[in-house]
Amino acid sequence: MRASSSLPTARQAEKVARAGGPEGTSTSARRGGRLGNDELNKAAGALERWRGASGTVTVVAIDGHGASGKSTIAGQLSAVSGASVVRTDDFFLTGLGVPAGGGGRDLRSYYDVARLRNEALGPLRAGREACYHPFDWDTGRLSPAREHVAPSSLVILEGVYSAAPELSDLVDWAIYVDTPEPERLGRLRERIAPEDWDRDWLRAEKEYFARVRSVGSFDLVIRGTAPTVPREARTPGQGRRAGKSSTRPGER
Repeated sequence: MRASSSLPTARQAEKVARAGGPEGTSTSARRGGRLGNDELNKAAGALERWRGASGTVTVVAIDGHGASGKSTIAGQLSAVSGASVVRTDDFFLTGLGVPAGGGGRDLRSYYDVARLRNEALGPLRAGREACYHPFDWDTGRLSPAREHVAPSSLVILEGVYSAAPELSDLVDWAIYVDTPEPERLGRLRERIAPEDWDRDWLRAEKEYFARVRSVGSFDLVIRGTAPTVPREARTPGQGRRAGKSSTRPGER
């Protein structure tokens, strides 16, 4: 699959999110992707309360729509907490074609979940280094270079689908980055040519958060845009484990 308009908008959406990383040089970061001190302190405080609560490695998902600011936030939290970071966009499936039957995709079908589990989360939860070939967004294939993620007592899994129920046995807590749709779409439109716009991806994202992983099922909700005022779904440390939502797949 060539890096062209045939690539799903997921490529562009996550590229936008990643552009607001720890360096903070992107437009999305300048427009509010970076956490304010109060919100950063609250999110970092939640991570410290969660860290080691089970007596083992703690994995925290940071999920949300594309271009909501997840990568920026993950980078900031990693910097203050020392957490290792794994990104779901490194496990995007190669060679995506038209779904059988011509219908739309669900969000799971974009990701190599088995590889994410076996090559990243499994080793890190066991206290070992993770080593894998990340998806190359320029070629649409796996990179020949390997990504090495050092073991840590705290691991952040960042990206769309990071809090999916099927990862609930490996993810302990989940944070949702709440950025208004107009802001998210504005960030995307600054970087995506009209011919690259993939409505199937946006539909799959909406279905995931509406029917599979509702906002109310997250342990903490933080805003990915200014003003950065956090809104907690529940008191950290007393929330549901990631994926343990009462909303089952297929239910609203």
